[in-house]
Amino acid sequence: MSTLHEVQNLKTYFFRKKQPIRAVDGVDFSINRGETVALVGES
Repeated sequence: MSTLHEVQNLKTYFFRKKQPIRAVDGVDFSINRGETVALVGES
């Protein structure tokens, strides 16, 4: 299979009162041709 999209070391931070809150810290994933992928989290 060929890789359509690859993510390495994904990080997302929010800042509250100048303090970082880690929402995502160091996530790796790839999406291959023919795959269906869903990312689900709290809202």
